[in-house]
Amino acid sequence: VTSLVNIDRQYVLAVALACLLGAVIFALVYFSNLYFVRSIVEPIASITETARLIADGSYGVQIEKKYDDEVGELTDTINDMSLKIKQSEKTQSEFISSVSHELRTPLTAINGWGETLLELEKTGGGDSEQRRRGVHIILKESRRLTTMVEELLDFSKMEDGRFTLSIEQVDLQAEFEDAIYTYRELFKQESIELTYDGGDELFDPIPGDPERLKQVFCNVLDNAAKHGGAGKRIDAAVRGDEGRIIITVRDYGPGIPEAELPFVKQKFYKGSSKARGSGIGLAVCDEIIRLHGGTFDIGNAEGGGCLVTITLPRA
Repeated sequence: VTSLVNIDRQYVLAVALACLLGAVIFALVYFSNLYFVRSIVEPIASITETARLIADGSYGVQIEKKYDDEVGELTDTINDMSLKIKQSEKTQSEFISSVSHELRTPLTAINGWGETLLELEKTGGGDSEQRRRGVHIILKESRRLTTMVEELLDFSKMEDGRFTLSIEQVDLQAEFEDAIYTYRELFKQESIELTYDGGDELFDPIPGDPERLKQVFCNVLDNAAKHGGAGKRIDAAVRGDEGRIIITVRDYGPGIPEAELPFVKQKFYKGSSKARGSGIGLAVCDEIIRLHGGTFDIGNAEGGGCLVTITLPRA
């Protein structure tokens, strides 16, 4: 006969330990689930709600960042996306407003002078100088409208990935000189002196799109007069470097504020300038030169004024 007291005691102890272990496991599961709900489910629900608000048009709304883990990274990404969408929406609104204003101004001048010339024709009044002036203004404003529409079409092609080049052998120096001679006469009417230094070197033709390159040259010269015409002088030059052709255009105006220099080539950006324009011309020029394998840089020149440097490979 053997006593079962020790066995009973061990059995009770084993049951107690099992119950205690079960309670510990239950507590761990409960608190881990509670942590999971608070650290993941609730933040995800908050992010989902914010994403819904953004989808409904509440651009710029931000989520409070409470964690530095993956959820925190997701929060930063959503906040950054929200700010960029807000900025994009603001830029688009400003662009539509700017383009509407820019289109309205020349159209008003064209309509006004068209009605004036028609009235003069009916009444037989006015002199030839007045009529010549009216026709000159109509042609000038029509060209400006044409330029704006072409810039908008080019920008649309850039956004859709349809912006291409028609490559052929181009005499780059001749194309630049054509633009110089064209704008020299136009600048004379505004009392702006345009000087040109072609150097002594003759460059071999390079592969490129002559129409697109001419577009860049005309845009740069037009901007130099538009933003730096107060200096009444513009210097243009072309020179050769090792494997490169470098074209520079410098005005003697007020220059570009240092804070705005990193953004001048961004689409729709006009900065503090009050000059007319859509804000996409330089973005189009930068894309054209990039597709030619070159660089398009804008900065301030020593002594004042703005300096545009276009670099293209010789081959």
